[in-house]
Amino acid sequence: MKSLAIRVLKSDCEETMRKLKGLINPALLPKREKNFVYLPVKRVIKGFELVERDFEERKIKPRSYKEIVDLPEELLPLLPTSYDIVGDIALIKLPEELLRYKRKIGNAILEVNSNIKVVCLIKPVKGEYRTRDIEIIAGENRTETLHKEYGLRFYVDVKDVFFSPRLAGERYRIANLVKKGEIIIDMFAGVAPFSIMLARFGSPKIVYAIDKNPKAIELAKRNVVQNKVLDKVEILHGDAREVTKNLVENGAKADRIIMNLPFLAYEFFIDSLLIAKNNCTIHYYDVLKEDEIKNRIQLLKEKAMNTGREIEITGIRKIKTYAPREFYTCFDIRVKTKPA
Repeated sequence: MKSLAIRVLKSDCEETMRKLKGLINPALLPKREKNFVYLPVKRVIKGFELVERDFEERKIKPRSYKEIVDLPEELLPLLPTSYDIVGDIALIKLPEELLRYKRKIGNAILEVNSNIKVVCLIKPVKGEYRTRDIEIIAGENRTETLHKEYGLRFYVDVKDVFFSPRLAGERYRIANLVKKGEIIIDMFAGVAPFSIMLARFGSPKIVYAIDKNPKAIELAKRNVVQNKVLDKVEILHGDAREVTKNLVENGAKADRIIMNLPFLAYEFFIDSLLIAKNNCTIHYYDVLKEDEIKNRIQLLKEKAMNTGREIEITGIRKIKTYAPREFYTCFDIRVKTKPA
């Protein structure tokens, strides 16, 4: 591409570019000839000899898949602004109007992200194992990956287990609250990201990681070995209600409980209270609208009263948006024995 240019000595090139910042054409690559460099410029610059030269256009990497995906103009506003990345797998939700273009969208995501090797179209989490229907729309034909956060590594199969990379900061927050010697129960552990992070960055005596999904248990066992916490994390396969009952019968009581089961955690709240020590902290997760929070707190307080306990809400955190006007929310709860 032809452009006006100024000629400078190689030795003066960097200083000249600094002085003329904003006047050099960033879309074109400077051209070197013997001891000189030709710098493409946007306009005439006084004090410099101007020449005309052919320049190679600079390849500017797109910042977003939206810049390169080939869609009808009227559909571009429907493209999601974000998607989750688990390891090297991208998980994206698409509205019905874009489904016929899913492969184009998947390939565009691969093109702008060299660290992504698989793109999956996902549907909402469902069922007792909290899994979702997944379709690979671009990249390699696999759903297992190795996800990294805060120096830890987790094997995850995005088809067979629930895992949210957006909870990384929340997991780290809880880990920093753990006191030395705590007994912790992770009632719905999945592949054990909470349990392992608490074991590595806190100083608990033991973390019981419970899940009923056999695939999650298989991966959790691998993750415990991978992150060198075999002495701190015990993986327990089974329904949270039955496993916590067995722990109580064997004399176990918890200083801290993780209840990461949105939409259903309230059904197990009484079970958590039965294994909670006095002053135990429960980190209870739910998906709620703003106007539903007050009612959820009242429900939890009523459940506590029915077991002879009292609870105090010490903190409420909206972690992420789940759907329009719905938030993935954490309640930090302190449990106390009700005075006689």
